[in-house]
Amino acid sequence: MEGENLYDGVVARKLKLKGIEHMYNFDFYMPTKVLFGAGKLQELHTEVLPGKKALIVTSGKDFIRALDELIEAVGCKDLRMSDAGIKEEELTKYPKRIHEVLGGDITAAPLPLTDEDYLEIYKKSYR
Repeated sequence: MEGENLYDGVVARKLKLKGIEHMYNFDFYMPTKVLFGAGKLQELHTEVLPGKKALIVTSGKDFIRALDELIEAVGCKDLRMSDAGIKEEELTKYPKRIHEVLGGDITAAPLPLTDEDYLEIYKKSYR
């Protein structure tokens, strides 16, 4: 073990015991901006987001209230599926479409929903 750092040698032996032959070195850089506090969700539209995705964490009713405010702000408060020509009996085809459109993103949901769950949501929100 000449020339070997004792810590590195112990770690290497433990990794080998677990079937890991090599440990790869890498650098990881992840710049993160956190917007925290009351009213921050309303300021989100002013942010320049360099990536394609963002993680938004809210709590309970704050999320529902913010979503309602967003729907109203973009002029969709009184939007109805029936106004868009969607018939209630057509709702059964939409749960499958969710998977086609969202792909793997939907499988990463914190609470996985079944097609029956999606259909129930559509039926309850239909007007």
